[in-house]
Amino acid sequence: MKVTDINSKTLSTLLSLTKKKETLQTKITEIDQQIASLASGDTSIIKNILRQASARGGRRAKGKRAGGRRGPKTPRGVMQQQITELLHATGDIGLTIKQIAEKIGKPKANINVWFSTTGKKLNIFKRLEGGRVKLLGNEAPVPEVSAQPEVSAQ
Repeated sequence: MKVTDINSKTLSTLLSLTKKKETLQTKITEIDQQIASLASGDTSIIKNILRQASARGGRRAKGKRAGGRRGPKTPRGVMQQQITELLHATGDIGLTIKQIAEKIGKPKANINVWFSTTGKKLNIFKRLEGGRVKLLGNEAPVPEVSAQPEVSAQ
């Protein structure tokens, strides 16, 4: 390849590849130095290497933290209130989990888990044929939710 035949795109690609190569070569040089110091028995360098490795911990994903919150925490009991109001309005027909999830704006899995844990303890819901859920007796109380979110002491 002649220097006069290189266009700007090829030149920029060559430049970025050269930078990557240089950083990798620097890392290789550092690793070679660490190997040499370990082989020589220099304990101070060994301690530094072990300290750096333990400080790093496991690999972490770049960008957003794993398990991070997506938004502000909703007050306690909001989902229960939303579900009971929906089922109260539908009467004996009931709704499917999918319909409830769509109307509340939560994932279907969250609604399923809520019914299998919290909803089961309340004993005011009944599962019907076809995956529908209804409110037992329309006189079941609709809980009120406080406007302030509950703050847990951690």
